[in-house]
Amino acid sequence: MHELTKLNLDNDMDLILVHKRSMKLAELAGLSLAAQTTLATAVSEVARLALAEGGHGLLTLGINTDHERGWQLMAQLNDRRRYQSEVLEDALNYARRLVDDLTVTISDQGTEICLFCTLSDFKSVSTARIDGWKRQFKIEPPATPYDDIKRKNSQLQELAERLRLSEQQYRQMTNSLPLLIFSLTSNNELLYVNQGLTTFTGKTLSELNREGWLNIFHPDDRPAVRMAWADSVATGLPFRGEWRVQRGYTDDHVWHLVSATPLRDAAQQVLHWNGFLADINAQKVVEQTMRDNEELRQAQNQLETSQQQLAVNNSELSRSNTELAQFAYVASHDLQEPLRKIQSFSTMLTEQYGPALDPAAQDIIRRMQAATGRMQELIRGLLAYSRLNTEKPSFRSVPLNPLVNEILSDLETAINDRQATVKVGVLPDVRGNAIQLRQLFQNLLSNALKFTPLDRAPSVQISASLFSPEQMQALFPNALGAYLSISVEDNGIGFEQKYADRIFNLFQRLHGRSEFAGTGIGLAVCKKVVENHAGYLSARSRPGLGSTFRVYLPAE
Repeated sequence: MHELTKLNLDNDMDLILVHKRSMKLAELAGLSLAAQTTLATAVSEVARLALAEGGHGLLTLGINTDHERGWQLMAQLNDRRRYQSEVLEDALNYARRLVDDLTVTISDQGTEICLFCTLSDFKSVSTARIDGWKRQFKIEPPATPYDDIKRKNSQLQELAERLRLSEQQYRQMTNSLPLLIFSLTSNNELLYVNQGLTTFTGKTLSELNREGWLNIFHPDDRPAVRMAWADSVATGLPFRGEWRVQRGYTDDHVWHLVSATPLRDAAQQVLHWNGFLADINAQKVVEQTMRDNEELRQAQNQLETSQQQLAVNNSELSRSNTELAQFAYVASHDLQEPLRKIQSFSTMLTEQYGPALDPAAQDIIRRMQAATGRMQELIRGLLAYSRLNTEKPSFRSVPLNPLVNEILSDLETAINDRQATVKVGVLPDVRGNAIQLRQLFQNLLSNALKFTPLDRAPSVQISASLFSPEQMQALFPNALGAYLSISVEDNGIGFEQKYADRIFNLFQRLHGRSEFAGTGIGLAVCKKVVENHAGYLSARSRPGLGSTFRVYLPAE
């Protein structure tokens, strides 16, 4: 192959150079504009593959002669990595369709990919013309500022080797460039920094070596810089990256493109690394602005989608509330009336014909009455729960001490039967719905009395405290402001803490009906009441050691 130009593939900006130089090669060979674009697209696809996952490759463009096909334009990619064949074939399917031939060679030295484009007018190609094409590539002006920087860096590295014995001349040249230039050993010792780097960082060469050159980078970028540098030292591959560098006289951080290439001796051993830092802060600002605009557009689209979904949800919620209201009516009238008749008839059967029935028949009637009673209790519980979802409560200031005392008065028979002790501390006034709050605390107190073993007297303590916004944030990240906490603590049977969330679901019971009566709705009602009051409900317990239920309501 007659080599015309080479290009190191270091980052995505090199794809622009790949495309332009491929177009230039096709243009010199006399291809049409469409054929130029086709070749440039195929070469760009191969170059993009090399840049995947931060890789580095070398792309060579030239012209090749084949005994059967004649003159061919050729692009050759060399990469030290061994590509996976299945991934490679998927990535090259498109490029393969754009050129006359494409070959792939994978060996211990890495991966080589060659693209060929046959020239129909092969008589127009000659050795003299190829030499002319080489000169045109050398004198071609930079395609982009990045291309200019890349070329200058390459030239600087070549000059650094040739002018190694003329340090003064090298210093004068590097100081005249608008780049921060350095030479660095694999042991992290800076051999040389130009005047631009010392002026920008405000540190001399000795200070940089003493403090460590990594410290000039932003603290958040240092781990990435350290990792990239360690990888380059280990593999001998170029050191590349975009990081923020601290400006010494203002202490702000400026984005720079950092690039360093190893300089090797005749035995291919790394002598040191020559590199530069190029200011790309303006480019980063533009990129960030474009990202912000894109994020804003996506946020607007998401907002529109959310609004549409909200309208659908509101419609569905309205329909669901209507169905719940209809269910509440059926539960309170149509379902309860047949149950009342069953209970009435079973009572009449027991009173009028009980003595004539044998014990088995009497037991059946008792079971029927018990099942009917449980069904009525379940319907009343569901009706109460459905009303919490469908009725919009009115809020006012509710003193909790009088409300709790009324509940204890209603539970007086159960308290006396169990010889229970109930201690009520000073409770605050809260803003809420008195009826729903009564349901809440009546269920909690009833459970405290109910779920206590018969061999011990129930002991219940009700107290209140104020939780600061910080305390609430630690418990519930979505909570805002201060909350009043009302705790109901008992000495009952308790439960495993892993069931703390499950017990607030409808029909969830941790014990059989033969042990403790109930429908499994009471705590679900408690949770719904607390949610209606924009609060939180939690439970802490251990088996045999009682339970503590905490109600958190917003503090005014």
